[in-house]
Amino acid sequence: MARSGSTVAPLLVVAAFAYVLNFSLSASFVAPPRAAEMALQQQQQAAVLSATLAAVTAPAPAFAARVEEDDEGFDLRILAVLALPLFAVSWALFNVWRVAFRQVVRIGESEKGNPL
Repeated sequence: MARSGSTVAPLLVVAAFAYVLNFSLSASFVAPPRAAEMALQQQQQAAVLSATLAAVTAPAPAFAARVEEDDEGFDLRILAVLALPLFAVSWALFNVWRVAFRQVVRIGESEKGNPL
């Protein structure tokens, strides 16, 4: 089931972030004492606002339905997930064992006195 969400919540978060960013960029590097105190108060208010918006827009946990599902038999998704790795491993083993078998045959021929 598709999850529907509000489009207002992300816009509020973006607006709060833009407000905080705009405020932090507009402050001078070294402010006079009174201006620094006002800036600190505004930053605290912005922090409270952003924390409140973050708490409001946090998704609520979704509780799964506590319904026992009937066992429908073997799940074919396991084969779909494991098919490609199993094919790759079998192909690698085929190539390794084929070369190893040829090498053993050559070693056996050279011990018998047959020329390589």
